[in-house]
Amino acid sequence: MIITLKDTSALDIASQLLQIRQEQGASALGRVLTLIVVVDDLIDVDHAIEISQAASHEHPCRVIVVVEPVQAERSSSPRVNAQIRMGKDEGPSEVIVLEPRGDAGQDLDTLVMPLLLADTPVVTFWPSIPPENPAEHPLGRLAVRRISDSRETDTPIDTLLRLSEVYTPGDTDLAWSGVTLWRALIATMVEGFKSVPTAVTVRGHHTHPSSYLVAAWLADVMGIPSRVDTDPTAQTITGVHFTFDDAEEASLTRPAGSSVAHVKRSGLDPVAVNLPRRSIQDCVMEELRRLDPDLMYQHVIGNFLHDVHRECKGQS
Repeated sequence: MIITLKDTSALDIASQLLQIRQEQGASALGRVLTLIVVVDDLIDVDHAIEISQAASHEHPCRVIVVVEPVQAERSSSPRVNAQIRMGKDEGPSEVIVLEPRGDAGQDLDTLVMPLLLADTPVVTFWPSIPPENPAEHPLGRLAVRRISDSRETDTPIDTLLRLSEVYTPGDTDLAWSGVTLWRALIATMVEGFKSVPTAVTVRGHHTHPSSYLVAAWLADVMGIPSRVDTDPTAQTITGVHFTFDDAEEASLTRPAGSSVAHVKRSGLDPVAVNLPRRSIQDCVMEELRRLDPDLMYQHVIGNFLHDVHRECKGQS
């Protein structure tokens, strides 16, 4: 079911939602959070809904997609167009699409306030270009978690470095959850080491944040020199290589485009392991599982990410 509302208000939308639920005998009690998704253009709405639908199967929620107006449009007369989407196509969620124009885009927090579910947390997600400071954005201030995706910007690692400088507890980026499987396999691999490595090198794409995040994480948890080498064939990460004092080597490698990685140790046969590239939906679902600040992410981007990036630039 899709209901389109022209020149409406948040109160009218809330009233319409209540009427629909009463007619259908539905309830909002099963929803565990409000997910606000901020996009720049109407053409991005369907993609935002697709992501939120997948996440809502694990986390039933109310989804509010806000099409943020450009600055030049905010001086025109205020109006809000909206859609309400409910039914099996939306999964366990109810979806509200807001298109504020003119002065209606000046106070986005005031606009969405009547639509927030009572007594449930708010999460704000920017699937493309994040604001300069997510925690200071009107919709970011409402949220306990603020999710960006630096990978979707023109200069991903530069975007993540910029976001790290304004980090506020509750901020996170999908580049971090994107390397969860890498970190899990590396942790298992390291448990089998007989001695501490002397250094580690992560190979990957020179602008993608994943290799820098893994290198920074290893510098943090292992306390060893960690560097990033550029792999011209890479889309994300293609390998993590450890060296030891006794000339032993160990590595976890995944060729570009493959979903199978290989664990290699000196004197042992390689072992194939499943290591698929994670979808945006999987990453969002992971971030919604914990709504408290991610202290490891905070530590990695605050204390090690810039050093690893500087070291890589110094080599080039």
